[in-house]
Amino acid sequence: MKIQPDKEHKYSSECAIDIFLSTFQILQQSELEFFTKTQQIFNKTNPCNIYFILKRPKTTINPSYLKVDKNWIELMFYIQVQEKKESRLLRIPNNDKTQNIKLHSEYPYNYFTLIINERHSDSFKVGALIDQVQFELPKVEPLLDYEVLYIGQTFGKNGERTPLERISSHSTLQLIYSEAISKNPDSDIWIMLTSFSQKNIASTDGRIKIPKKNEPIDLKRFLNFSDPNYVQFTDKQKINFTEASLIKAFRPKYNKEYKDTFPSKTHKTYSECYDLDINAIVIETDTSALSRWLYTDSKPKGKLNDNGLFNYRQYETFHFVTSDDRHKLFNNEYI
Repeated sequence: MKIQPDKEHKYSSECAIDIFLSTFQILQQSELEFFTKTQQIFNKTNPCNIYFILKRPKTTINPSYLKVDKNWIELMFYIQVQEKKESRLLRIPNNDKTQNIKLHSEYPYNYFTLIINERHSDSFKVGALIDQVQFELPKVEPLLDYEVLYIGQTFGKNGERTPLERISSHSTLQLIYSEAISKNPDSDIWIMLTSFSQKNIASTDGRIKIPKKNEPIDLKRFLNFSDPNYVQFTDKQKINFTEASLIKAFRPKYNKEYKDTFPSKTHKTYSECYDLDINAIVIETDTSALSRWLYTDSKPKGKLNDNGLFNYRQYETFHFVTSDDRHKLFNNEYI
């Protein structure tokens, strides 16, 4: 931050809230019911309250390709790009160390089973298996990153709705599926269920000039904001401004609200941010655990680092103050 020695600010300390993606699960609509009944990822202390609707090319297995040795099972899958199919090879461990393996798949070839020593294995979903292998053996595959189409919340009026009950009946999801079938038959629609966590960031700089009368208030604010238990929001408010900041950052095609109204003092759904005199909110999505980008035209994919890989971290900062009498945090890039 550049300090203007002759400019007087209201405070020398400021506080920001960092909202970051802590847990996520990507699946498809047909899997929601089973997932909701059996999942152990989300709970009362780690609730799922934000979801993304995503799109990426269809992936299918080549039922005629199979190579086996004592260590590996090699498969071929296709990535559908409009009328073309891009072929890729995929290796998974041969845990049984046998060559008596057959591949079975039926149209539309998005699932397959391996018959190992005359016994059927579990059914594999091609898209999910590819992501799992990608996580274990990172490799850049731009065609399989996820485009964000919509961001919503599963939080009902009283916090009573589950992801299944909220999402499966959502009219926007049905619209997206309908348009995907008619306009993008080469793509699959995915749902990412998420939980976001919060940490407080307090900053102070003794070089900043402030009025003498504000010094006791300034010290009290800094000490309060440094306490992680001080900046507390209702669950509903936290979900509201998390959803709003994500929508503003990604500007997904099917979202309408918040694209041009966040942040705003007149918007009641995140009024606590103004009531607590917060300087800024930083929203982060890090999908390094999946080795896939979340992207839109407004939030494009990142660039390769020096190691030829990505860290898959996206972030955006939204200020609730102006530069007239407050110094904005992170103007010189966040961290």
